[in-house]
Amino acid sequence: MTGGPAGEVSEASTAYLVRLAGALVEEYRAEGFAVPASLAEAADGGLAFRPLLERYRAASGQLAGLLDSSFEAAAAYRSMEEFWADAAQQEQGLSPRTYWDSYENGRRRRAEQLAAAAFGSEQAVLVNAGMSALDVAVRASGARPGDTLLVHDRMYFETRDLLDALYLPWGLRTVPVDLRDAEAATAAIARHSPVLALAELALNGPRCDVPVLEPLRAAGIRTVLDCSALGHGTVPAELMAGPDTLYVESGMKYLTRAAGSGVLYGWGEWGEAARLCARRTGQQLQGRALHRIRPGEVAACRSRLALHSARRRRFVDTLERCWPDLVVTDARRAVADRQDLLARAVERGADGCMAFVALPEGAAADPEAAHRALVAEWAGAWEEPRIRAGFGWTLTTGRAYGRDPLNTALGECFTRISVGIEPEQQIDDLAAHLAQVARKATR
Repeated sequence: MTGGPAGEVSEASTAYLVRLAGALVEEYRAEGFAVPASLAEAADGGLAFRPLLERYRAASGQLAGLLDSSFEAAAAYRSMEEFWADAAQQEQGLSPRTYWDSYENGRRRRAEQLAAAAFGSEQAVLVNAGMSALDVAVRASGARPGDTLLVHDRMYFETRDLLDALYLPWGLRTVPVDLRDAEAATAAIARHSPVLALAELALNGPRCDVPVLEPLRAAGIRTVLDCSALGHGTVPAELMAGPDTLYVESGMKYLTRAAGSGVLYGWGEWGEAARLCARRTGQQLQGRALHRIRPGEVAACRSRLALHSARRRRFVDTLERCWPDLVVTDARRAVADRQDLLARAVERGADGCMAFVALPEGAAADPEAAHRALVAEWAGAWEEPRIRAGFGWTLTTGRAYGRDPLNTALGECFTRISVGIEPEQQIDDLAAHLAQVARKATR
C-alpha cells in the first residue's frame, strides 16, 4: 500500500512542510551556504507530501553536516579583550561562536531564545535528553535531603527509575498520589508539606492520566511539569507559569527527530538556576547535536502539534467506525466530563499524537502474541517501516506492548499508535487497515 494522492499544496500537512522548507532556505542563506536546488523547488510548493518530506530531510541533514564541518569546541581569538567581548555576545545569542562549548555557545543561546518564544516561557535551556531536563529541574529546585516530592501514583517508568535510583538514596522522599483527584492531591499537600511536585501532563500509557493542576497552583509549591506527551500543544499561560514552575520536554518527540535533546522552560530564578546546574553537571546540549535542531521546526512546533491532534482524532474516529468493539483511549477521552484547566486545554487540542488500542477482552487467547501479530501485519502492508519506539514521528507508526523491557511493570498488552501528520486520506487508510487487521487477529 502507498496511500494518498499527489499534490494538494493547500492541504495542511503539505503546507506545513512547505513552511519548513522555506525556513530552511532562509537558514541556508543566513549561514552563507548555497541553497540546494531540490530544497528551493520544495519551498516553491507543488510537490506531494512524501517527496516534499524526503527533500526537506535530505537538505536538513546536509546543512547539519556543513555546520559540523566548520564547528570548533572553542573559537580562537587574538586578544583576551576580543575573547571576553565575544563571550558577552554569545551569552546574548548575538554571536554564533563558542568560547568553550560546555560553558557558552552563542548558537545554543539563540536556539534557546527561539524555543522560549515558541513555547511561551521567559527562558529555555537545551540539554542532552528529556531525562537530563528532569534531572536538572529537580537538582535546581532547591530541594534538600529530607524534603518531600509529590508525584503521581503512576508515571513514566524511567522517571520512577530516576527518582528511586538517584534521589531516594540522596534523601528526597517521594509521596505518590492520584493527581487526577483534586481532593486527594490537596489532602496530600496539607499532610506532607512537599517542597516540590512533579507531574506529567499526560501519561504515556493506556490510561492516559491527565492531572488536575489547580491544587498545585493553589499550594504555591514549586512544580515540574513534564509536557513531553503534549509538547507545544500546551500554552503555559493558560495552565501554570511563573517563578515556581518549570516545564520539561524530551526534544526527540516533537522538536527534532535528528538528535537526542531535552528542554527546560522556565521563569526567573529557578530558570537561571537550571541553566547553571546544566552547565555544572555537563548536561547542556553540545554543538554537533545542536546543529540537528532546525529553527523553523521549533518556531512552527505549535502548528505541528495542532496537526498531530487533528490527525489523531481522525485516526481514532476512523478506527472506531471500522470496528466499534476495539478499546481505544487517548488524552482527550481521559478528561471526558472534566472542566479543570488542563482538561479544557486538552479538549481544545492540547492532546498530543498518541492513541492506545487494545483488543476486546477475551478476544484473543494470548493478547501479547495477538498484538504483536496485528502490528506486524499492519506495518508490513506499507512501503516504509511502521514499527518504531518513541512517539511524535512525522509518519504514523505503532508498537505492540506486553511483557517486555519497554513496558510498565504491569505488563499490559496493547498497541500504541503514534499518529503522524500525513494528509487526511493517508490517515484514514492507516486506521481502516489497522481495524481490518485487528478483526483478523481475533478470529
